[in-house]
Amino acid sequence: MLTVVEQAASASLRQRMEKAGCAFEFLVLAPEASEAVDEARHRQAVGLLFQHIEAQWLERHRQLTLDPRYVEAAPPTMDWDLNKAIAKPLNRDEVTRLMRVDKDDQQHTYALYAAFCEPPYGTRFADDTPQALFKEWLDLLGLEDDADVVVLNWVDNFNVNWTASDKHDSAREPWSDYFEDGLEWWGVWCLSIWNPKRRTLAVLAASTTD
Repeated sequence: MLTVVEQAASASLRQRMEKAGCAFEFLVLAPEASEAVDEARHRQAVGLLFQHIEAQWLERHRQLTLDPRYVEAAPPTMDWDLNKAIAKPLNRDEVTRLMRVDKDDQQHTYALYAAFCEPPYGTRFADDTPQALFKEWLDLLGLEDDADVVVLNWVDNFNVNWTASDKHDSAREPWSDYFEDGLEWWGVWCLSIWNPKRRTLAVLAASTTD
């Protein structure tokens, strides 16, 4: 069983990331004390994040329809099938690269800082520096050195150009329509992060376009 760890600090961080224009959704969870955290538990955590994203979308729609001009707006929909999701464990170098903030590293596959700072519409870090907010986010996610962190990538097998391909390869198609926007060109993210020292299991996802 996984429970959501949502403290005042994480709620504040979420608000500041949204205000800055960051594209990432995230959730921090905790298993029971005696519970082993294997790939199945990571998969469950990913599912909980997608339930969270869907709930956020529906709440925004509800707020929108309070305005009479948008009362007929259709609610958003999102489908996902985690049975089709393939998990790739990241090696130590790849995990370390996720935590880097140097500009020379931005084109690498696991340049998380670049994606954090540069979504299609840009960011506006008025209250925090990008580096400070990013490091605070990493700390919340449990991404830290010397903690034997386990990170699984759930979108590594995607064909970024799948929409333009004439070849049908079901193993390379996205397991959720959430990723369709990001696959146009910006990219997609979905990682689960187990920190055994803290016993937290965090999940992040991002997919957006202009």
